[in-house]
Amino acid sequence: MAQNFIGREDELNALRGKFNIKGFQMITVFGRRRVGKTTLINRFIEETDCKAISFAAVERSESELLSMMSSEVIRVLSPGLEGIVSFESFDKLFDFIAKAAEKERIIFLIDEYPYLAKACSYMNSLLQKYADHAWKNTQLYFILCGSLVSFMRDEVLSKNAPLYGRSTLEFQLKPLDYLTSSYFLPGYTREEQAIVYGLTGGVPKYLEQFDPDLTLDENIAAQFYSRNGYFTEEQIKTVITDDRQTSPVYYEIIAALASGRTRHNEICQYAKIDDATHYLNVMVSSGLIEKRKSKTTYYVLNDGMLKFYFNYVSRAASLINAGRGIVYYEKHVKPELHNYMGSVFENMAKQYIYRNAGTDRVPAFVSEVKDYQTSVRTDQGIVSIEIDIAGYDNDDFVLAGECKFQNKQFNEDELNKFLNKLPYVPAENPAVMLFALSGFTAGVRKHKEITLVDIEEMYRP
Repeated sequence: MAQNFIGREDELNALRGKFNIKGFQMITVFGRRRVGKTTLINRFIEETDCKAISFAAVERSESELLSMMSSEVIRVLSPGLEGIVSFESFDKLFDFIAKAAEKERIIFLIDEYPYLAKACSYMNSLLQKYADHAWKNTQLYFILCGSLVSFMRDEVLSKNAPLYGRSTLEFQLKPLDYLTSSYFLPGYTREEQAIVYGLTGGVPKYLEQFDPDLTLDENIAAQFYSRNGYFTEEQIKTVITDDRQTSPVYYEIIAALASGRTRHNEICQYAKIDDATHYLNVMVSSGLIEKRKSKTTYYVLNDGMLKFYFNYVSRAASLINAGRGIVYYEKHVKPELHNYMGSVFENMAKQYIYRNAGTDRVPAFVSEVKDYQTSVRTDQGIVSIEIDIAGYDNDDFVLAGECKFQNKQFNEDELNKFLNKLPYVPAENPAVMLFALSGFTAGVRKHKEITLVDIEEMYRP
């Protein structure tokens, strides 16, 4: 469903800034699928009044891609020559673009670049040559865009890549934060907006599937638990990887992470492979998962939609195919939504702290926010200590926080349980923040030295 353009002002301003600088510019934009790269670039192009060549590469042969790009270039630069002129090589085509851009600002976008580079093994080197020579003294505004994050990093941006150092602007487009995501559904309550963020991970394409005229339950049922919903198994597979030959392995690794198997050996055992290192590194590069370390290395699934799908949707496949998915949602999923939101709410709290670092909303200055886990020996034996929010100023532990996404107020018993953990963290008197969906009891509010953040405060700009 259609949506107004939301967010991405920083990225738009960066594109505008380079556009206003005369001479050749090379922009590299990358990020996982459906995060809004093409929408952002199209929005930028719409603002300009210059000619724009927009070519989206697909899985085709080299000759087909040359023909497709040639048609688009002729259509934009010399429409009177359509059907008359063709180019026998990409060199000739790029020379034609160089000539047209000698005195006139022209935008040239190659979208989904990895498809072109895989079909034409010399393309990286060819673009390097043109960036260094034929295009260098033109007014060409060249945009290279791709969804295969590992390819863009390794083959375009890395020090060993032919195009290294040619970009005048490069950035990875990431999912929206929870605050910006809320603008897609302004009529929803803050709790509902938070749940939608938890189900979509802030990916714009996913957010667009939620109809603002439907209730939260109606949207979840329609998009996750219907045969005609957007979030099907096939959709999930395309989210995980574009590498069709090995996608089943990635699928199994994501399923392992969603089920709580976070260590390398657990993942390998679940996915029935000897070594998951390569696959994990690819998904860390793409942003789908995060590599963390406590005493040992473990992995966390970053994508909220995938986590929800594997934990709450995939097991209902038979009922969904039978047209009875809504029954499963009402009975087994809806009562568990607040439990699912626990880790999401912790992530939201971390975003809140980063967004307000250095202001009076955060009681200590922090440069990094993590979770904290350790094991300690007590009179009761070995006890696991977990802190939802651990804020650091460089290496100094300065802030500790707890998060509760529940339909009751954060009470004094819960506060005391949390405070009893603090002697085991590497700090003498860390500042304390509490985050709660439903606010705080009077017994908690009397602790004036503690910073209390409810859901309304979290959504305050």
